[in-house]
Amino acid sequence: MRLETSTPDQAAELAQFFKRFPVQGHAELIIDRSKDFFGVSRIQSDTNLTYTLRDDDSRELLGVVSFAIAETLAGGKPARVAFGRDLRILETRKAVLGWSQHFLPVLEEVKRVFHVDHFVSTINMAETKAMNAFLRPRPGKRPFPRYFLHRRFNLVSLHGRFPWAASPLKSIRIRRGSPHLLEALGEYIARKSKDRDFSLTSTPEAFHELLDRWEGLRLDDFLVALDSKDNIVGCCAPWNAASLEELIPLKYSLMGHNFRQFLKFGQILRWTRPMTKPVHRLGLEAGLHFRYLNFLHADNEDIFETLAWMAFEEAANNEFLVYAQTRSDLHLRRPLSWVSAQMPFGFYTMMPPDAETPDFLHPSQDRPVAIEPFFIA
Repeated sequence: MRLETSTPDQAAELAQFFKRFPVQGHAELIIDRSKDFFGVSRIQSDTNLTYTLRDDDSRELLGVVSFAIAETLAGGKPARVAFGRDLRILETRKAVLGWSQHFLPVLEEVKRVFHVDHFVSTINMAETKAMNAFLRPRPGKRPFPRYFLHRRFNLVSLHGRFPWAASPLKSIRIRRGSPHLLEALGEYIARKSKDRDFSLTSTPEAFHELLDRWEGLRLDDFLVALDSKDNIVGCCAPWNAASLEELIPLKYSLMGHNFRQFLKFGQILRWTRPMTKPVHRLGLEAGLHFRYLNFLHADNEDIFETLAWMAFEEAANNEFLVYAQTRSDLHLRRPLSWVSAQMPFGFYTMMPPDAETPDFLHPSQDRPVAIEPFFIA
């Protein structure tokens, strides 16, 4: 077997390989990146690379993993972090054994070449096979990276509002992002991010650089909440990622099917918006219609709900909203007056078996983590 660094001309092959691994949950989803496989990593960091594992003889693709390397904070201290993403391995003995032999050398190479301090990744807690493959204890005779759970978070989707949902706050004004708000917006996001680990926007300059890299996201996509003194008290950037990535529902569980049927009924009453039918019903691959709420910050839950209300109203009549909520973000909990769902995820630190546990993993450290929903892999 051979481990190689991928090149742009392999994007189509990698996208087809990626579609072989559905995301598990109440909706089984295919991630389709046939339009631009490397787009997500390129936005997350301008320093990124993808490794592939291939069979020496047949050149068959057996596994893939990507890293986006960025300057951020870990335990409140500056650190260079590699965000591991897109880790997919064929469920064959040959592929699994080959990957176990090559994964540690990959981490060591990335750490040496890019001077990385820490490796982190997100894992869908409903992916039992992934949890078993990467997280369970292993015998010492086969070295394999250790995964430490750092924080739990939810990927929340908002599909509609009940009639008794609270009206938007009248004491704040929602404005579109504009050049005259850019400086204040960067300072607000940096202030909200500086107390979070692994944030890509801990300084105004980092926010501006990320915004420049974000293909398809414009400043006027931002919704900015202002109080009576024109101070920013909340913001978000609703964005449809269909130009880079689509989530295609293969099938729904019984609970997922019942939820989709309820959304159809609620649509008649103008409460909710529908979800895409599964592939076996449509006879073709059609993606979910939704918008990510990126750069989501709010001073309290009422401001958050007002931002969500505005984003929902401005979205197309078949689009719902998706955002990330860590357990400590109580003000971002899904409102009870909204029709919503959530998927549990874990934010993990990856370490070689002989490495010392970093201080930020100590139970006394309670700093939350920053997570953009579009970067969850």
